[in-house]
Amino acid sequence: MSRERVRFTVEVTLALMLSGVATSAGALDAPTPPRRPEFQTGPLPEAKPAVGAQPQQAAPQPAEDCMANLRAAGVAFEPAEAPAGALDGCAVEAPVRILSITVGVRRVVVNAKPLLACPFALQFSDYVKNLLAPLGAGMTGASLVAIDTGPGYECRGRNHDNGAKLSAHAKGLALDVGAFVFSDGRKIAVDVQPDAQSTAYVRGLRTAACGWFTTILGPGSDPYHASHLHFDIERHGSTGGYRICQ
Repeated sequence: MSRERVRFTVEVTLALMLSGVATSAGALDAPTPPRRPEFQTGPLPEAKPAVGAQPQQAAPQPAEDCMANLRAAGVAFEPAEAPAGALDGCAVEAPVRILSITVGVRRVVVNAKPLLACPFALQFSDYVKNLLAPLGAGMTGASLVAIDTGPGYECRGRNHDNGAKLSAHAKGLALDVGAFVFSDGRKIAVDVQPDAQSTAYVRGLRTAACGWFTTILGPGSDPYHASHLHFDIERHGSTGGYRICQ
């Protein structure tokens, strides 16, 4: 992981701890969902992921190289057939189905085995290894063992409107995440959390995700994302130099 991202992750974690997230559930009220910004945020900070190259700054990797990097990162996956789509533009670069991501000595199972483009799978696995799992362990005292997700690839327009611009899901460049399962049996959902500790975990992983993805949408963004977090790596703007972090 890059020095900038390490500093960013540490700052997020410290800020959460200082705000009282380590106290009992009754000591902190659950926050209201974040308000939807009027427009996307400003220029991207320069940052490189630990595995692979920043998708919006680098040329695409050949499929064989990308999959080799995925294996080296400890990701269990199955190469997939290129999916057929009813809409023009639906296509997936180096399609793979993610089964699990090794973090330390544990495997984090990705329950839905989502179909993703290999470059997105690399980015998501890096996020799991360097943010989701360690932040969860630090805040809950348990290990992340599974993630509930959507199917990944879907040939459709944005917000399921086929008359709208093509969704990042239609290119395998997006994944919806609904809940996180821990080794103590705890399941933390994105939309409703049972205590302040769980609420702070979801808030922290959502804020930090802007260091890995170009789009983050979730509860409070719009009605279409009220029950899950949407992550994607599509480019925004004429230069690709914007992130939409909601």
